[in-house]
Amino acid sequence: MKIELNLTAEEIFTVTTVLNPIYTAKAIKREGKSLFSIGLDLVDKFETKSKSLKKKQNLFDSKKKHKISLKFHEADALERILIDQKQYVDLPFMVFQIQKVIDILNQKLT
Repeated sequence: MKIELNLTAEEIFTVTTVLNPIYTAKAIKREGKSLFSIGLDLVDKFETKSKSLKKKQNLFDSKKKHKISLKFHEADALERILIDQKQYVDLPFMVFQIQKVIDILNQKLT
């Protein structure tokens, strides 16, 4: 089952920034290892999308939505990771962007 997300470039950049610490994370328990494995796939997807958007981005595309397709388990893991990582973000704008993505994911997953 696929979940289609339509996100702005800012939201994609924010999610990519939040997911980057996964590279240095260590998982101990089975559920954590599963989230870690899915998280690595998510980081790759979002980094690839971010790089392509940075190359194409201009001032007039700031409101434009970009489509990202995730499998159901990836969307579920992304929501859990964002909820967990939101507490470590200091910038109010980034917290707002993270919460918007969490809300979108929540609506798509239910």
